Amino acid sequence: MSSRLVVREHEGAAQPMMWQRVGPTAASEAAVYGRVPQQPPSADETARLKAELVLAQGRIQEMDQRVREAREQGRREGESSARQALQAEHQAMLQKLATAIKETVDLRPRLRLQAESDLVRLAVAIARRILHREMNADPDAIGALVRVGLEKLRLQEVTRVCVHTDHHQALKGLLAQSSGASHIEIAVDPTQERGTVIFETSRGNLDLSLETQLREIERGLTDRFR
Repeated sequence: MSSRLVVREHEGAAQPMMWQRVGPTAASEAAVYGRVPQQPPSADETARLKAELVLAQGRIQEMDQRVREAREQGRREGESSARQALQAEHQAMLQKLATAIKETVDLRPRLRLQAESDLVRLAVAIARRILHREMNADPDAIGALVRVGLEKLRLQEVTRVCVHTDHHQALKGLLAQSSGASHIEIAVDPTQERGTVIFETSRGNLDLSLETQLREIERGLTDRFR
């Protein structure tokens, strides 16, 4: 198929054509849907928003710092309370230890005195057993106590000597051997212990019994250790 170009001499140059927009416009959308077209924020509003953002970030950082400080303070207070409680416990233990040491130190002299007193009583008890056994085995052993009494007293003052029945013969022989003792009366008492020797004088009685001598010895030794 052939074609040809047709040139029209009297037609003007081609002009641009303005096409009308088809569909809803911004104004129509606002009227129909109630929406207002958004405008870009101004420079002042942008600056204000940035300032508010910086202020909010500062407040967040401040709140975070306060939380950290409160947490650290709580930790320090907790450690301080625990440390104070531990120190108080240690102080109480030291006080108890010091009290125990003091009581021990104070107790040592009493223990020593008690031990010494016990030793004295033990020694006297042993001596008592031995002497009483000797006295029972040999009634003449009473002579030592009688001689002590005769040396301490003037014979003229002695009126009577009281002894156990078993010591009558031994005492009678001793008085017979002593000059100036013939007036002394011998009183025997079976209810008394063996070793009993009591001198009766015009000024009172002198008890030189074995048991009395042992008690005096025990008391003297005990007083010496106090």
